[in-house]
Amino acid sequence: MPDAQQATVTVESLLAKATKADIRREPFPHIVLHNPLSPDLYEALATTMPTAEYIGTRIGKPITSNERYNYMSQHILDDGEMAPVWKDFVTRNASPEFYREFLDLFRDDLIAALPDAEAKCGPLGSLRVGRRNHDTFATHDILMDCTAVINSAVSGRPSSYRGPHVDKPYKLFGGLFYMKHPDDDATGGHLELYKYREGAHRFTTSASEYGDNRFDIDPRYVEEVGTITYDSNVLVMYPINPLALHGVSVRSVTPHERRFVALVGDLQHPLFDLAL
Repeated sequence: MPDAQQATVTVESLLAKATKADIRREPFPHIVLHNPLSPDLYEALATTMPTAEYIGTRIGKPITSNERYNYMSQHILDDGEMAPVWKDFVTRNASPEFYREFLDLFRDDLIAALPDAEAKCGPLGSLRVGRRNHDTFATHDILMDCTAVINSAVSGRPSSYRGPHVDKPYKLFGGLFYMKHPDDDATGGHLELYKYREGAHRFTTSASEYGDNRFDIDPRYVEEVGTITYDSNVLVMYPINPLALHGVSVRSVTPHERRFVALVGDLQHPLFDLAL
């Protein structure tokens, strides 16, 4: 249960310690940072992270096996029961400063993968940065978010929340900050990285709960080439492009929740098309 009375700790950017030397370029550009947050800050966030039940009650979503529950930054900021550290954390990591930190790291890789990106959305260094569900595209060019996310406990049989996919083409970047509970002894739930197999492939679309489409790809079209272990205080971040294929490995049956923070930057229009 969140504790709004928690003592104040210094809030940091998840990218404060990142450098270009951290960028891994296979199978697509990304960084993996271990312990990007100080122990005090991580502990303050981890001990007050909302549960699936807490989020589900507030967003009106029933609890089912291995489902995703999102508590977006605006939810957190409007919730008087959430710990102040969470309010400060989501504000800092969905800010113009955070966007500049991302751009300092990944601009060259983003342009290399999507050479016409700036023709579509404008000069990346000049985008007006707002926050999702607070600002709009009428006055801003990119809407950031820093969302507390829970994948609920797995019952019945092992399952994967989501297989191979590419994030929505109107998103500039994706980030996952893993916050595994110390008591979580489940297997799986890792981030799998993929590349396309030779030959034709196709994506399928399905409606998301936000009224837009998700883009998934049959595993027969891709090859797993790497795994990033789900753990505590671990950040994964990447620019989004058609090569940024990833998914979640199968989780064992478990009473434990899979906990992380999702970092996104939404644009008004897509930067690329996927073969459908």
